[in-house]
Parts: sequence; structure tokens; C-alpha cells
Amino acid sequence: MIKNLTILFLFVCLTKAASAQQVSFGAKGGLNIATITDIDDSKTRASIHLGAFAKIGLTEEWAIQPELVYSGQGYKWDLPVPLLDNPTLHYNINYINLPVMVQYHIIPEFHLEAGPQIGFRVAAKTKNDDGDATNIKDDVKGIDFGLGAGLGYTFDMGLGIGARYNFGLTDIWKTDQFSSKNSVAQFSVYYIIGKKKF
Repeated sequence: MIKNLTILFLFVCLTKAASAQQVSFGAKGGLNIATITDIDDSKTRASIHLGAFAKIGLTEEWAIQPELVYSGQGYKWDLPVPLLDNPTLHYNINYINLPVMVQYHIIPEFHLEAGPQIGFRVAAKTKNDDGDATNIKDDVKGIDFGLGAGLGYTFDMGLGIGARYNFGLTDIWKTDQFSSKNSVAQFSVYYIIGKKKF
């Protein structure tokens, strides 16, 4: 059901965007603070996100922003074994995310945003504190659906800052033993090429 609604929403947004007149392009990057739900003693993993977007003005207040973003996600977990020298495991689960944000501009420079995203897992591995790595791609689902909400401020020269929270809607593990979803806070710096007022 969630998958079908997401695909329908993306189709409607892209159909509407095809007739839009005001289109700008940009690039973004910044800090991820990621974890997953329902894992005891889990800790956040700091990583990066980097990508590009198109900003499509629909009216003076409303815009749609589809994005293509590499996103480093996952979490850290302290093993409940006190005698180990390196009890922390780093779960590095990285995605290519395709969010589509619907933005409302309270003033031309400041916007609120929300929308769905689909993520494609590109890498998944665990590392201990010594750097020993294990590939766990076979344990992590290849597709992740989620929702995002955030805000942003764009300065006159096209440079902007933003914050967004992305929360997963689907379990990331292939096994039914766990029920964990992605949870990611993002802090971004972006630049809009040929900035236009929306």
C-alpha cells in the first residue's frame, strides 16, 4: 500500500512539474546523524550526504524539489560483552535516495518542506574499532521507503542552509527477527544555480 501511494505521488508530482515554467538546478551536501529504531543500546552514526536537485516553481508560494542524493546511514551498536577489547560495531548502510519534497515558501527566502522518498541500498557492512569489515548486503533490503520533513533558507546569491528529518516506513532487514527502520537527521548546505524567486 505504502509503495503504491509513493509511486502515485511521484507520478503526479512529475506530471505537474513537466508543465512548470520556473525551474532551477542545484547541488547540496552536508552532515547525516543516522540511527535505526528498535535496537537496544544503538548509537548514532555520523556520515555525509551529497547530491543534486531540481527546484520547480508551481506558484509564488509552492514548489516541488526532486533530488538524487548519496546518503551515508546506519548506526553504531555496543556489544553486550564487557570483556571484548573493541565492543562497538559500526553498521555502515549507504543509499542512493530519491526524495521529492513539496515546498511551501512562507517568504521567498524561507520554506517548509515535506514529501516521500525511495532509497536504493548501495553498500552495507559492519566494522569493529580495529577496522575489520564484514559485508552484510545480503541481510539488508535493497529498497527503502520513507518520508521527510524539513525547512530551508536561501540567501540572495543562491547559497542556502537546510535541515531535514527522514524516517523510514519499511523494515531494513530481510529477516523477520528484527523490525528496524531508518532514522536520519540531515543538515545541509546547498547552492541553487540561476536562483529564481518562488
